[in-house]
Amino acid sequence: MNDAYYLHDRYGIPKADAHQVWDTFHHEVEWANVPLYDHARDLVYALEDMGCQVWAVTSIGAEFHQARVDSLCGLLPAGRVICVNPAHAATGKAAALQHIGAVAFLDDQADNANAATTVVGLSVLLDRRYTGLEAPTSDVVVIDDPMDYPVLVETMMKRTGRALA
Repeated sequence: MNDAYYLHDRYGIPKADAHQVWDTFHHEVEWANVPLYDHARDLVYALEDMGCQVWAVTSIGAEFHQARVDSLCGLLPAGRVICVNPAHAATGKAAALQHIGAVAFLDDQADNANAATTVVGLSVLLDRRYTGLEAPTSDVVVIDDPMDYPVLVETMMKRTGRALA
């Protein structure tokens, strides 16, 4: 095992086998059983305490929406969880962010953060040390601790004159 993002690269298996693993995951395990990221609750609560409305824009098929909502353990209401086509995640996420009027965005894939720079004032990459992915552009802020994100959002809100709770 290594730090590669893609399953076939990480475990040295053929792409077809990686697709079969994902198909099995989607149909037998489901997204409802995926645990929250470390600090997810603290991150959402910190943003909400600042007056932010937090949304999840996730690159999984719409058929898994309720399972994804369930995996968030009540952290966000179903209406604030948006699924975008994983085959077009970067453009889908940017379009969803524009549609909801997002002002900031956090993701763990640089291509998504790069695409978001055209529609949000602050696009942030949570660097999870994955290899084999697109590099962030100079417009993307890179962090390695998710709790740095609320600090960046607060700073942006103060600089742009947006009201804080």
